[in-house]
Amino acid sequence: MPRERSRRIVFSYVLTLLVTIALLVGWVIYVLRSVSTINELASRLGGTGETYHWIVLGIGCALFSLVIVGLTLQLAHAFAERRYSRKQEEFVSNVTHEMKSPLAAIKLHGQTLRNGGLSVEEGRRSLDLVLQQVDRRNDLIDNVLESSRLLAQRGRVECEPLSLDKFFSEYFDEVRASEEARQVTLSVRLETRAVVLATAEKLRRVMTNLLDNAVRFSQQGGEVRCLVRDFDEHVRIEVEDEGVGIPKKELAKVFDRFYQAGGVTERRRGTGLGLSIVAGLVKEMKGSVRAVARDGQRGTRFVIELPRVTVKESES
Repeated sequence: MPRERSRRIVFSYVLTLLVTIALLVGWVIYVLRSVSTINELASRLGGTGETYHWIVLGIGCALFSLVIVGLTLQLAHAFAERRYSRKQEEFVSNVTHEMKSPLAAIKLHGQTLRNGGLSVEEGRRSLDLVLQQVDRRNDLIDNVLESSRLLAQRGRVECEPLSLDKFFSEYFDEVRASEEARQVTLSVRLETRAVVLATAEKLRRVMTNLLDNAVRFSQQGGEVRCLVRDFDEHVRIEVEDEGVGIPKKELAKVFDRFYQAGGVTERRRGTGLGLSIVAGLVKEMKGSVRAVARDGQRGTRFVIELPRVTVKESES
């Protein structure tokens, strides 16, 4: 169906373009055959010289050129709308998949608990898995809402001084078990005593999206490395994985809304919102984010830089 629609758009454009070119050729032939008539008419109107047919020809060609440019812009706009519509369709499909699979797991564990016969430890493990899946679906819903807020540019983040040492110590203690339960080792190096202007909630969302992306594209038994390091005027936060990697030509696109890197398998496909949310929130914190290919190695490194603030600045 999408291909058929694209064919119709291209066919309509080519047909209209051919008609326009045919009219342009006809116009040129008519003007060149009517040189004496045009110059005579111009003379009667008070003009002098014998170049008026060139003026008429030039004006006509310019108008036809504008028509051709307009048609080309309409074609480009139609294809841009089609691409965006296709991304939205993929997003709905991916969100449905992201919601449906965990719900099936939650239902299975719920039925197992209802039927009984489990030991206390087995029951606790099933409940933990249910709660973990509920938390992940809650993160998905929050991502959709956050993406809509960023797109509408409403309700900007009110940043406040945030100690990164305390924040990251608590954050990684909290998420380590859940990330390693996905059969990936999480390595952390904290070399920071900095304070930045941010909010714990939004920075948590940034890190959760980066970690989820890194774990999603990592192989079982792989490693995800996180580094937080102070520099003179900024703090650098790095999240690095050993996954499938991103082609260099696509690195600049990964922060676009709904974007999915080429070659992504269905198992690893997400909603296409996570990295765009990262970019939007980091921008609200006056920082920057970029994706870097690991030279000669598999995987990708995401680098965030946030400006540091002094104690005096944070108190003012």
